[in-house]
Amino acid sequence: MLNFLWEFIKRNIFAIVLVVTLLVAMPWLGYIIAVPLIFMVVLGAMVSWRLYKLQSRMRDEANRQRQQYGGGATRGGSRKEGEVTIVRTEPTEQKVNDNVGEYVDFKEVEDEERNG
Repeated sequence: MLNFLWEFIKRNIFAIVLVVTLLVAMPWLGYIIAVPLIFMVVLGAMVSWRLYKLQSRMRDEANRQRQQYGGGATRGGSRKEGEVTIVRTEPTEQKVNDNVGEYVDFKEVEDEERNG
């Protein structure tokens, strides 16, 4: 966490110098500004650190799953890179009971209005 705090200080050096200057020049005004600013800096560093840890944990979990399930393309790593395998499945016949549904005979009827 100290590393994140140090990185924040390096990125926001102007704000840190301003706060220190206010603390030295006008302590009463400096404390009014410095206390909330320091609170926000520490809170921001803590949130940044937690997000980094969460991102790291998710990346590690994704890598573990990728290794466990073989990285997707190689399916367990048994095939060499670039090797192509075609797997065909036998088509299944659909069997329908003869008693299902009913058949309707229809006959086309010419429309007299159309021809007329």
